[in-house]
Amino acid sequence: MADSIPGRSSRFEGRRGPLAGLLLRNLLFSILTLGIYRFWGRTHVRRFVWRHTVLLDDALEYLGTGGELFIGFLIAVAALLPVFAAFAVLQFVFADGPQYALITLEILYYLVLFFLVQIAIHRMRRYRLTRTAWRGVRFGLGGSSLTYACISFGYSLLAAVTLGLAYPWMRAATLGYFARHAYFGTAEIDLTPNARWLFVRWMPVVGLSFGVPLLVIVLNLGKIETAVEDFEIYGTSGVRDTLASLTLWPLILLPMTLFFWIWYRVMEFRHMIGCLTVGDTYFSSAVRSRYVFGRFLIFSLVMVAFVLLLGVIAVSVMTGFARIGQAEGAVAVLIVFVPVLILLLFSGIVRILFLDIPLLRHACETLEIRNAAALEEAVQSSAAVPSYGEGTAEALDVGGF
Repeated sequence: MADSIPGRSSRFEGRRGPLAGLLLRNLLFSILTLGIYRFWGRTHVRRFVWRHTVLLDDALEYLGTGGELFIGFLIAVAALLPVFAAFAVLQFVFADGPQYALITLEILYYLVLFFLVQIAIHRMRRYRLTRTAWRGVRFGLGGSSLTYACISFGYSLLAAVTLGLAYPWMRAATLGYFARHAYFGTAEIDLTPNARWLFVRWMPVVGLSFGVPLLVIVLNLGKIETAVEDFEIYGTSGVRDTLASLTLWPLILLPMTLFFWIWYRVMEFRHMIGCLTVGDTYFSSAVRSRYVFGRFLIFSLVMVAFVLLLGVIAVSVMTGFARIGQAEGAVAVLIVFVPVLILLLFSGIVRILFLDIPLLRHACETLEIRNAAALEEAVQSSAAVPSYGEGTAEALDVGGF
């Protein structure tokens, strides 16, 4: 086997048609079973994606089951109920108390939920890795979910306090913790990203997200003070011009921020892949920003077309009912609610078909594996694997596929 196999190291062989049929069937059965089937449906989708993802001419295997996910979900719900109950009781206790107490309670509640999400992420990835095999060898993830949650929670707070400046260090720390505790059979996995390298490429996103808006506000402080004075004297008419001038900036900055955000994620992905090792095997990625931009554009256009179609249908139905004098009350609410529900149900399918799968295919096509022969030396690890599914991740709806 060649030591370096550019462009042929991996590929995704799945076709959109069969996957779309699988996703629609899962949606139908999930609706009929009031959401219970989604655990088995998610398992079917993962098996489809895994078995069509080919590395060095051998496909991945997904070994998880819907029953494991369902049991994990029930365990997580049982564990989360005391948290929700305690919050409800404390809200009742402090209902007549000072406002700052309620605000503090809300902040603490969401901080606790965020911490639990980090635990869920670690457990979710542990489950997925232990249920993934290649050439009969299983992946795995050790480490502590609590330790990971503390690392992620601390760096997230640091990133928030620094207005996003610490984000590259957060990514390097969290992904590095995962990789250092992951393994493939007996081969250890490692990841040593350079946070400073990432920070240089992260700066445009931070500048456009926080720096430029703050600069705009500082430069327009005089206008804002005048607008406030005019509002006190003349009402809303005195602030229209100021608001009109300030709202132009978000319209300009948002597309630019999204552009640099996508560009940064591509650079980060390529950097992380380049810093990844599995035993003595090394990787590199040539994912192209232009392709990723194109896929996001196509996905956005499809979503816009879908929303417009639902809007046209809703207006047409509303007009039809209006002609017969029935477009009032519950009927009008139902006409608005149904398109929104359809959008929520189908948006995930559209994202998978027009964004997730094309990006996965491109990532596989642009992956290079060096010293691939070393992977053949890995043998099945005897480490214990979790007996149930993602649990808290399912309860909190964390993760894709």
